[in-house]
Amino acid sequence: MNVCNIKKLSLWGLRIVLVLIILFWMSTIFGFSAETGTQSQGLSDKITIRAVQIIEPEYSSLDLASKEELFNKVSFFVRKTGHFSEYGILAGLILILLFTFEEVRNTRKHIIMGAVVTDLICMIYASTDEFHQTFVDGRSGKSADVLIDTSGTVFATIILCLIIVCAGNRRRKNEQLER
Repeated sequence: MNVCNIKKLSLWGLRIVLVLIILFWMSTIFGFSAETGTQSQGLSDKITIRAVQIIEPEYSSLDLASKEELFNKVSFFVRKTGHFSEYGILAGLILILLFTFEEVRNTRKHIIMGAVVTDLICMIYASTDEFHQTFVDGRSGKSADVLIDTSGTVFATIILCLIIVCAGNRRRKNEQLER
């Protein structure tokens, strides 16, 4: 077996692993959405309590109204950051998979097309995820959450595309210097 065939096999192995990771992450998102409103709120509350204690070390000595106000503000941020982050991770994984194909990372035009495809896949998944939540006790599907999820995907794809373009520019510059 020559070196070229070994590289192709290992690239396909990487792609298979990435697809499995993507499917795992999608099922994780689905699992979060399948939690009842009480279960979901319980997880968010645990994270919020830790965040509040970091933000306000004197939290335990605050009066009840101040505790509630701070907790509610941080809770909203924690929940929306969770949406943003979980879809940012999904977008990153999908875009990395697409970038294993040379055709996708070949030109800036193809990189942008890869980002758009990634964002569309994630937006569709976010929409179906919110629809799924309408069937779960104590949950509802919100178009605002789809927008937050999609914002996470767009943010992640922009960052990754910038990294890819900068890395490509650096590689080309180094190749020119070596000539």
